[in-house]
Amino acid sequence: MACIAGGIAEAFYGGVPDDIASRALDILDDRLRQVVHQFRKKFVS
Repeated sequence: MACIAGGIAEAFYGGVPDDIASRALDILDDRLRQVVHQFRKKFVS
């Protein structure tokens, strides 16, 4: 539920604050961090 709510909140509020996004990315391992970067590069302007 948290993932769905987060996705809806990001669309509604126009993004995740940089400090929260940075902390979340720091928790991920290199492989998952790369997946996020590739996704954002392709789908987020």
